[in-house]
Amino acid sequence: MEQSILQREPVRLADNVVLPRARVHEVLGRASDSFAVLTAAQTRGAIFWIGERAAVGTLTPFALSDFIDPTRIVLIETSDRKETLWATEQSLRCPGAAVVITQLHLGPDLRESRRLQLAAETGGGLGLVLIERRAQASAAQTRWECEPDSRADMLGAPRLNAAGWSWALTKNKAGPVGRWRVDWSRAQNGDKNGQKGYVHLAAATAA
Repeated sequence: MEQSILQREPVRLADNVVLPRARVHEVLGRASDSFAVLTAAQTRGAIFWIGERAAVGTLTPFALSDFIDPTRIVLIETSDRKETLWATEQSLRCPGAAVVITQLHLGPDLRESRRLQLAAETGGGLGLVLIERRAQASAAQTRWECEPDSRADMLGAPRLNAAGWSWALTKNKAGPVGRWRVDWSRAQNGDKNGQKGYVHLAAATAA
């Protein structure tokens, strides 16, 4: 019972910024993958990462070991959009999935997103849809625009870097929107929950 309650608690990125579980959230921008990794790092349990071979074929879980235990990640390669959406729906229905990350060129439409939302409500995990091109009208709980911080651009730093990111919450069904500058700090030898670090959001502004 305690584990079930814990699994339903929202993922807290900051005191006033939470992502409800059993919901699907959309993420756009050059740092969408960073958002997914840093958010997943705040959870416990299996992480399903789904996408077409061209999108996820080069993803190496070990390369994310500074942020996430790579043994938590289950990679699922698909052949096309239809198969990606099907695998995402099935994964979201799985009660053992803490986070389901899906990569799509074009965001889900209203019908597709409603199916994903129903699946997330069944499984209780957190759904993150990373959108490469553009979003469509959808049933997503929140929508984020994520970019490297301007300092990271000047340094030519990689997306997952110590220079930080800019996250803008542009759609939120259950609260205000806003914009934050984001940094990551490592935990000292891992905290009591096994987390490898913490997300810090600063300079929040109303959008």
